[in-house]
This record gives sequence, structure tokens and C-alpha cells, in this order.
Amino acid sequence: MKRDPMNYYDSIAKGYDELYYEEQIQKWERAKELLTIKDTDKILDVGCGTGIITYEIYKKTKNVWGIDSSKQMLEIAEKQRPGPKYLLGDATALPFKDKEFDKVVSFTMLQDMPLEERRRTLSEVARCCKDAALITLLKRNKNLDEVMRELSNYFYVRKVVEETKDYIFLLAPKN
Repeated sequence: MKRDPMNYYDSIAKGYDELYYEEQIQKWERAKELLTIKDTDKILDVGCGTGIITYEIYKKTKNVWGIDSSKQMLEIAEKQRPGPKYLLGDATALPFKDKEFDKVVSFTMLQDMPLEERRRTLSEVARCCKDAALITLLKRNKNLDEVMRELSNYFYVRKVVEETKDYIFLLAPKN
């Protein structure tokens, strides 16, 4: 049975931070070593969930947006981590102009998407990104090799860091 990602994330929203907060912060601590953020940067967090990483970015630049398809996750983000601009939306059709963001991040989201949805998301991230994208992928995912190959269709790979549970990719858009 195929799981509906929006319903799934709505259903786990209340317990998400308890389960994943520390892990997300650890990913951010490593990722921020790769991604230079200036206070003037405009940044988009695709698949922002409860805003854990979005809020960490907000501490560096006030011009940060988080987008997610889960209304419940975003309600938690807005309540517990105010400041960033949060939007309910679809990663396959980002409601932003071309090159609107200096940097785009996406943590642990792509590997669970069906192939066509993932390709549209990568295309949208590349379209909206001016300078750099940072994407993390879980190492234990069955689609990992496929997703890693797809990244090179949309981005130049600047750096890959292997962590315990994830790969962190620093990317530059090809368009």
C-alpha cells in the first residue's frame, strides 16, 4: 500500500520533534560547516517540517522561507519557531520566481519521493536557486544510488560529506 506523504506527516507532526529534533540539529551542525550563510542571503527550506532547521537558518538571516506539504507540521513550526515565513505548498511546483533564493536547503526529503515527483522537485529547487543548494539523503534508503545520479542532472556537485546516517551534498545549480 502506498503511503500518502501529506497524511503521513500530518499524522506524526505532534511527535516529530520528540523523535527527530536532536538528529535534525546534528545534521544542521554539520551542514552549516559546508554552507556559508550571510545575513543578506534569502534562503528556502524545502520540506521544512516543524521548522527545526528553518529556525536555525533564521538565526543567521531573517530572510528565510520554509515550505512543506503538511499543514500540521507547519502549524507546529509557526507556533514553536516563529520568525521565518512558512508556506503550505508542493515541492514539485514551488511558488517562487526563478533564482529567487540565494540558497536552498532540503533535509532528508527526496529519497522517499516517487521518481517523477523527485525529478520535478529537483528541477524546481534548481530553478529557484541562485548560488548553492544543500541536500541531505539518508544512507539506508533503497533509492539512494538513483537519487545521487539524478542530482547531477540538475546540479554540479561541489562537495559530498558522508555522515553516520546521511550524505550531505553541497550543490550548484546548472541552470
